[in-house]
Amino acid sequence: MEKIIANTIIEIVGAPIEHIKETMEKVSNLINENKNYEIIKKETSDPKESEFPHPSKKDEKIKVFSTFTEFEISFKDYDALTNFCFEFMPSSVEVLEPMELKIGAQEVNNTLNDILARLHHQSKIIMEYSALKKRIQQVAAKRASESQPTS
Repeated sequence: MEKIIANTIIEIVGAPIEHIKETMEKVSNLINENKNYEIIKKETSDPKESEFPHPSKKDEKIKVFSTFTEFEISFKDYDALTNFCFEFMPSSVEVLEPMELKIGAQEVNNTLNDILARLHHQSKIIMEYSALKKRIQQVAAKRASESQPTS
């Protein structure tokens, strides 16, 4: 398989501003350390501040910062590109070269099985958290009813 060149965008949201700057630098270093890809170009936006309503305090806002980096990366092969996507979860990927890819059945199988394994894992986590939430609500309701004064 031939090299693949792609533009990717990685976004980070959080607080404080120093944290998102440091995290983006760590992400960039991790990408740079991987032998399966090479950064050709990198451009990071200045962090921007945003406010969101506080989930439990109606009069308060939560301040967060966001930044993104656009990378042009040369990937060793298709597997390197898909592994990059799983590892760094970019918000966007645009393959620049080659304009047509010839992908073998094994590469497609590997990618699909990786996607399915991750989906099953996420589904399991969601089910576990849903069951935990339900149990917490049951315990809270029981405690609330037990603490009610009887007349």
